[in-house]
Amino acid sequence: MPEGAEVDPISVLVVDDEPIIRNLLRAMLVNMKAEVDVAENGVEAQRKIVLGAYDLVITDINMPEMDGLTLIKWLEKTKPHIEAVVMTGYEITDEMLETIGKSAMEYFIKPPEPTKIRIAIQHCRERLRSQEDT
Repeated sequence: MPEGAEVDPISVLVVDDEPIIRNLLRAMLVNMKAEVDVAENGVEAQRKIVLGAYDLVITDINMPEMDGLTLIKWLEKTKPHIEAVVMTGYEITDEMLETIGKSAMEYFIKPPEPTKIRIAIQHCRERLRSQEDT
């Protein structure tokens, strides 16, 4: 991207119970010119989503209090305009794939690769642009 080029603003909520992963994702996303907020679990994420405006939620699957699959199912019902990406450090089960396929834009294995994060951000920016054009 040429220096000084405009980047579409995007607001991302990172949801993970591991501080190292939250901080890693925050640094990657800030480098990609995203506004970033974080939550430690699905319950905290729900509170933030109700009060804030996010374009994308990147969530871990396995967390205490509320897991990521429950969070993205809730997002799909209450905030369908928010994109979701899930990540996990565990093997993906058929149930996870079914939920991910219905409710999430994509998924990746932790630790996340910067290229995959960049692609997810680009897809979200493209969706936002297409909504503005309609």
